[in-house]
Amino acid sequence: TDWDEYILRGIGVYTVTGEKIAMLSTTGDKVAAGTSGTALVVTNKGGGHGEIGFHLALALRAKGLQVQLVNDLGDSDGDIVNKKPFSEYYQLIKAGVDVYFVDLSQPDAISNATCFDVCRSFDYVFDNQNVCQKDVAKLAADCGAFYAYVSSGGMYVPGDKFPMGELNVTKGADNNKQKAHEEWVMSDEIRPRLRGCAFFRPQYIVGPYTNKRDYLDCFFDRLPRNLPIPTPADGTQTTTVSDARDVANMLASVVGNTDAILEAERACPTAGPVFNCASDRSLSLNEIVVACGAAVGKSRWESEALIKYFDPNLAKDAPSGGKFPFRLTNFD
Repeated sequence: TDWDEYILRGIGVYTVTGEKIAMLSTTGDKVAAGTSGTALVVTNKGGGHGEIGFHLALALRAKGLQVQLVNDLGDSDGDIVNKKPFSEYYQLIKAGVDVYFVDLSQPDAISNATCFDVCRSFDYVFDNQNVCQKDVAKLAADCGAFYAYVSSGGMYVPGDKFPMGELNVTKGADNNKQKAHEEWVMSDEIRPRLRGCAFFRPQYIVGPYTNKRDYLDCFFDRLPRNLPIPTPADGTQTTTVSDARDVANMLASVVGNTDAILEAERACPTAGPVFNCASDRSLSLNEIVVACGAAVGKSRWESEALIKYFDPNLAKDAPSGGKFPFRLTNFD
C-alpha cells in the first residue's frame, strides 16, 4: 500500500531524553504558490476530534503553508498508525506535511518533536488536543504566532435557548477543562504574547476517516437489517452533525482573516474570539434516522416504521457502549 511505501521510505524512530518519537517525512508534492508561512498542528489520537488534524493539515497545505503535524501517540507503542485516520497519513506525507507521532503526556514532548525541523518558529499554531495544551499555547506565545484552539460545544449549560450561540451560558472553568484553557489563554500571562487567538467549539463530528463511529454506525447497522431503531422520547430533539472536512476548513480560514478575528475579540474581550464550529442545519433525531435510511435506499415511510421510542430514564444504567449515541435533549 501507499502507507507501507511511506513507512519504508520515511519513518525514523528517535529517542530524545528517553522519549520514543516516530517521525514520518518526505519531500512531498509541491503545492501551488499561495499564502506563505508555517503552521504547527497538534492533534489527538482519537475521539470525535481525531479526524480534524488530518483534514486541517491538507487544508493548510492547499493554502501554501509549510505544515508540521504532531500527533499524540500516547502509550500505544505505535499501533494507532494502523487505524483511521492515521492509516491515511501517507496522503499528508505525499502533500508535503511533516508528521510526528509523540507521546504528548511526556515532559517537553512538543519541543522534542519540533526539534527535527529547521523551522523552530510558526506563524500559526492549531491545537486539537487536551493533553498538553498549555505547552502548545506557550510555544505559540514564544513564536508570537496566531493560536487556534479546538475547544468543545459540550461546555454549554443545557437550557431552553436553541440554537446555542457563542454567548450562551457555559460551564465554569472549574468544571470544564476547555473553558479553563480558553480563560487562561486570554490571561495576561499568554494573550499579549500572541499575534491573535481563536477558540472553536465543535459539536457532533462525522467524516470518512473518523475513529469514533458510533454516532451514525448504530443506524447503518440496524436499518439495512430492518431492525428497530430505539429513539429517546418522541425523537423531536434537534442536533447538528458536521463533516470533519468542513470543520477543518473553518479552522484553516483563520489564515488571511486574522484582522476579522481580532475585530471579534474586541467586540467581546472577556470571552475572547469564540466561534461555534457546527453546521447551521438542525436535524431532529427522527430526521437523522430518515436521512440514514435514505442513504441505504429506504423510503421515509420504511425508516419511520422502524423507529421505536423509549423512555430515556429507563436506560440510565445501560452500559456506555449500548446507549443512544446522541444527547437525549436538544443540542444545536
